[in-house]
Amino acid sequence: MTLRTGMFTGKDAPKKKKKVSTGKRVLAPKGTGQTFLRLALDNHLEDKRPLWKPPSDGGWHPSSLGEVCDRRSILKMLGWRGDPIAQKLKRIFEMGHAVEEIWRRDFQKMGLLLSSNVRIPDPVAPAISGEYDVIIRHPYEPNRKLLGEIKSINDRGFKLLPPLTLDPEINFSGIMENTSDIGSRIRGYMMQFQTYLRLTKMDEGFILFDNKNDSEYNDYLLVYSPELIDTVTTRLLRLEPYRPALMVPACTCGGKHEGPCLYKTDYDIPLSEIKIFLEDSVV
Repeated sequence: MTLRTGMFTGKDAPKKKKKVSTGKRVLAPKGTGQTFLRLALDNHLEDKRPLWKPPSDGGWHPSSLGEVCDRRSILKMLGWRGDPIAQKLKRIFEMGHAVEEIWRRDFQKMGLLLSSNVRIPDPVAPAISGEYDVIIRHPYEPNRKLLGEIKSINDRGFKLLPPLTLDPEINFSGIMENTSDIGSRIRGYMMQFQTYLRLTKMDEGFILFDNKNDSEYNDYLLVYSPELIDTVTTRLLRLEPYRPALMVPACTCGGKHEGPCLYKTDYDIPLSEIKIFLEDSVV
């Protein structure tokens, strides 16, 4: 017998399947053009710090020695936080810290790690206080200690690094004479590294550049350079008097940077004056 639609009634009628609600799925908040995850992470990483913090009562940090502009160097010591850090750059910093941690773990597993992330203050003027990455023992000469600085770098930057050699002096020259886009940055790393050698009273070590794209790396063996340290020390001693005087020196980057370098570029000025300029410049 052929059954027609609507033939069953009452308890014999087949039950309709209940529609299960999955709720409203928000893939991108309205009007943002971003996925919910990107929007949430960008909000989380947004630099919400105030423009100024209390002035540093400690020493210079080795990582700041690569700053070529006298004005920006002193401003940071006097409490200026610098340009806001973009969310993407924060993620890059976090990935760099992760790379350092991987190397520390590997050195430990290899039985080479002697110490890591130790802060060493030096109260002698110009006071410097810094935290090196690692000190390891030489894998084939157990009585030989090496200080190591670990830097992550992208593929483009990695290709601009100088050729890797077994000669510390050639490695030093290759980094200090690099004229590519990364030249200024890696010279700053060298100043940082040499300062750590001085603080730890060590004679040798390495700067390791890890390519974030393919995990290739260059480990440059280097020795202590008293000449470079003399240059760094002379500059810091020249800048020291600005701090207690609450004065800011003339810009020495030729106006290359924006912000404070756009105001009375060629003159020493009071901190109070540049503060007003910077605060008025904040959008």
